[in-house]
Amino acid sequence: MADSDQATGPEQSLKDGAAQLKESAAQLAEQQKKSGAHQLSGIAGAVHAAADQLDQQLPGAARYIHDAAERIDHAASDLRNRNFADIADSVRRVGQERPLALFGGAVLAGFVLTRFLKSGQSVESGERWRNSERT
Repeated sequence: MADSDQATGPEQSLKDGAAQLKESAAQLAEQQKKSGAHQLSGIAGAVHAAADQLDQQLPGAARYIHDAAERIDHAASDLRNRNFADIADSVRRVGQERPLALFGGAVLAGFVLTRFLKSGQSVESGERWRNSERT
């Protein structure tokens, strides 16, 4: 009997630990979701600005770029307002129904993210260069 009582103690500790870990993971996921939505909104703004710059030279392309920015902004809104299970289900469904669109979206997102990260690096290196000239 004593052995079975001792077994429930460690089992309960494991269950409690798993519940705490699950709660911590959910909180972290929610923080990351908010951060991701904020970053997507910023990217959408940058894409809109790029389209505005192209508007006089290539108005047709600018319309497509504005449309892409609207989709990015819509994705940010979805990310803010939906839970991860719904988002994963939507991505899975798009992948099954329109795999080429999902692939194109992933390529576009990668391109935008790369440009965004590179622009941050060039600003950083420019600041270092200006600081080195002052010393």
